[in-house]
Amino acid sequence: MTEQPTATIGVTGATGFIGQHLVRALRRDGANVRALTRRAQTPGDDDLPGSLTWVAGSLSDELQLRHLVEGCDAVIHLAGAIKALNRDEFLAQNAEGTRRLARMAAELPEPPRFIHVSSLAAREPRLSNYAASKRESEKALRPFASKMSISILRPPAVYGPGDLETLRIFTMAARGFAVVPPDAQARLSMIHVDDLVAAILNLLPLRDDPGEPLEIDDGQPGGHDWAGVVNAAGQALKVTPRLIALPSPVLYLAGGVWSLFAQISGNPSTLSWDKIPELLHPNWVAHGPTVPGWSPRWSLPDGFKNTVNWAISRGLLKSYS
Repeated sequence: MTEQPTATIGVTGATGFIGQHLVRALRRDGANVRALTRRAQTPGDDDLPGSLTWVAGSLSDELQLRHLVEGCDAVIHLAGAIKALNRDEFLAQNAEGTRRLARMAAELPEPPRFIHVSSLAAREPRLSNYAASKRESEKALRPFASKMSISILRPPAVYGPGDLETLRIFTMAARGFAVVPPDAQARLSMIHVDDLVAAILNLLPLRDDPGEPLEIDDGQPGGHDWAGVVNAAGQALKVTPRLIALPSPVLYLAGGVWSLFAQISGNPSTLSWDKIPELLHPNWVAHGPTVPGWSPRWSLPDGFKNTVNWAISRGLLKSYS
């Protein structure tokens, strides 16, 4: 039998929470990974079969983007801004960065497979500058759809080992409470990072563009309510946290204060006045077409236990066993 050639995969956002999991999974499968980075990085783990090559550059550097994508069988675009001082900064990173990367790939004699990991927030672009920029990032790919195979993936809230954002929920729950938005009927989908990575890997060999973004979740029908999320966190920690629903005006006040600090310091925050409408939105449940041949493995309770065990092992939470 003829041995299949080793795939070369370009990855942006490789140093982030999701990117680190993705790069390890690709290398475990034997792929040679070429990863974009803005800062010097250490070589890849020697015990993984696939290689890891770092390409110094950013989404604004066309020369380095060309170097990243040249010779790749596929490009997985994870990089993007989740916080910025204003709409223009979000658009520059999320929309223009995506357009620039896609153009570099599409101009190659043999364009690679292109997978854009967007966000479920793109479904509601009116809600925030972030959501609008993610929708614009998807639109930016349209001119290149005739030149290369493109898939757009919209994950919901992603959690798992390495995620410091979700860690806040566990930190609060460990103290006996959890602050949540006011709408008890609001629903949201969630997904463990390993399941998201598996969905991306399932997309790699597919060549037929589905024509619309794909949405994935953990398989919970109708998603989760905030009480369910907090209860799952409490179960993982073996505590019973009290749910504190903050009224909308209080959330806006907090968002306004953080936005003011961000403007004064020049350091953007994930919590801002602009972000509050996203938090208050009643329906963040995935319901679009999903990834062919893929299904999630992690339920929320099991996934939260996995995440808590990681946090305890790193000294980020204390053991409650």
